[in-house]
Amino acid sequence: MALHPMVAELDALRVELGLAEQIVAEVVGVDAMDVGWWAAGLRTPTLRQFVGYAALLGRRLAFANEHGQIEFVDQVPILVGDDPPERLRVVLERRRERRNVSRRAVAQTVGVSPAVFNRWANGDRPLPLDGLIGWAAAVGWTTGLAEAPEEPFDDPVAAAPRRPRAERRRPPRVHPLLAQLEQIRHARRVSQIAVAEATGVHKNTVGRWATGERTPSVENLVDLARALDCDVYIGPPADQPPLTPQAEARQQILLQIDLARGNRDQRTGRRSHDDGTGPQWRQAASDALGEEIVAEQRDETTWALRARTVLADALQRDDPAELRAGVLQAAATLVAWLEDLDARTAGGQDEQEVGDG
Repeated sequence: MALHPMVAELDALRVELGLAEQIVAEVVGVDAMDVGWWAAGLRTPTLRQFVGYAALLGRRLAFANEHGQIEFVDQVPILVGDDPPERLRVVLERRRERRNVSRRAVAQTVGVSPAVFNRWANGDRPLPLDGLIGWAAAVGWTTGLAEAPEEPFDDPVAAAPRRPRAERRRPPRVHPLLAQLEQIRHARRVSQIAVAEATGVHKNTVGRWATGERTPSVENLVDLARALDCDVYIGPPADQPPLTPQAEARQQILLQIDLARGNRDQRTGRRSHDDGTGPQWRQAASDALGEEIVAEQRDETTWALRARTVLADALQRDDPAELRAGVLQAAATLVAWLEDLDARTAGGQDEQEVGDG
């Protein structure tokens, strides 16, 4: 795979600014190794990752006409506001319509099938970086990087009715535990730099935890609490009886799921998809149920078989109420599986401790 010219430009700028690959990785939501692979030409970032990388370095994607005049520079900031890839897709589609270029012609220029391009244009499939560049070329634009301007270009192609920015932005969701820890940090006058050193992350990451722009891992959350001389625990309110060990273990799992959910939103954004469920899954559901029944008769039931059965049962539902009930049952089964995994792990540790003694 050849090194992408614009990726090479960003990497050269990163080196010039003295910015570590780890910082880029934390902001963009990838591993530091991925950033190195991009620079080596072994992988190409997705459009979302590329836009985030460029924004971190003060650059935006820009489109210029055949005379070299810049007609549009992406104004969407990273982490807030509109989805950058979605915004760029809308801009290119409006440009195509204004220039009366058919989708088939664009697909031929890009080198993909009309069906693939239609999915890009309709937002049903993520638009890759090379796809964006080819699409722009097909409608008379060249693509490059430009410094983020203070004011957007007055481009009639890009101009579209838009809600006020305050309405477009979704307020970040700050986890209650993080909000409480942030209050403690302020009260004790502990700097974000001190917290970053104690948790092994960049100070900007600590700031994003406090604002809800990012969600820490469970390990980071524990380190954050300990840096403030606190500890993270799950317990009942003061006016309720103590939780049983099983209920406390389940609370810990649900907390981890909540944190993982927040991390996923920061990596991929909150997106709505079609369900894709219905009668076409009935045969798969029937096969899964049959295999589980046979396994039960042989006393060979596994979590994998059980999880597949409940998920396949949910997939065949197209009624919203029935689908939700099925997905809920599948989620409950996965939580039960996590509880069993944790119990076996804890049991193994106890046995190891006894043996060492």
